[in-house]
Amino acid sequence: MADNGPTPALSLRDAEEIVRRLMPALREHGAWIHAIHTMLICRTAPADEDLEPGAHLRSDLGRWFREEPNEHIRRHPEYTAAAEHHRRVHDVARNLCEAVRDGAKITPADYQAFIQAVGRLDKSMELLAKELWDLLRYFDPLTGMSTRFAMLPRLKQERERARRTGYPCSICMVDLDLFKSINDTYGHQAGDAVLEAVSAYFLRKLRKYDHIYRYGGEEFVVVLPDTRPDAARPVVERLRKGLARLAIQIPGGPQLRMSASFGIAPLAPDRSVGDSIEHADAAMYAAKEAGRNQVRVWRQ
Repeated sequence: MADNGPTPALSLRDAEEIVRRLMPALREHGAWIHAIHTMLICRTAPADEDLEPGAHLRSDLGRWFREEPNEHIRRHPEYTAAAEHHRRVHDVARNLCEAVRDGAKITPADYQAFIQAVGRLDKSMELLAKELWDLLRYFDPLTGMSTRFAMLPRLKQERERARRTGYPCSICMVDLDLFKSINDTYGHQAGDAVLEAVSAYFLRKLRKYDHIYRYGGEEFVVVLPDTRPDAARPVVERLRKGLARLAIQIPGGPQLRMSASFGIAPLAPDRSVGDSIEHADAAMYAAKEAGRNQVRVWRQ
């Protein structure tokens, strides 16, 4: 295949669309494998289409391999391998179907060839799907942020780096103030609009080496490498003040302004990541109790 330039990046929306197209094909393929096993065990008559050359091209999975439009996934190394394994599975299955049709004996080697071909296809599809599922698992489709599943490995890496080098790292728990009242008053579509606008603001305003994750609901976690909590405070204060000034247009409704409470804690190299998150959470709740729209730093 000629090199036509760099492969386009796979976006979250791309992954969702590929999975939507692929899953029915995989279900149909699984049902077909089951039907082949049933034929072999019960010696029932094979389906006419399974006796025809090129049957793999007419299956749902074969059509997915031929017609999948996303260039990124088509250039994936496992895509070509999986397509070839899929053809091989159908070729071996056709040999078995012909033997059943003709009343011929099926040897253990014949059956093992089928099992091995199915296993190679399954492995290729697993590797191919992993990229899609990881993207869907580790990125939040509403906000475009990484999720807490992506956050935890990153925090463990930062903790190990802090332990090894002595460089500090701070984490900040962010919770939007009175967010439930927006859902209750204007509906969940309005709540989604607020989350999208707030997320876009954070992603724009964070320092280039900071990282932010959607922790769940209206909570976010900011990771500030090479930053002690007292040095993180002015950074977070700027975020807080800018957010409070942000005008958020609700679809079909009014403009709203949103504030948040922020809690900062060190990512302790000698404690678990969970302990550090709890400390940031405690500082955030102290900000809530102090009247909201504030920044608090956890103290031992």
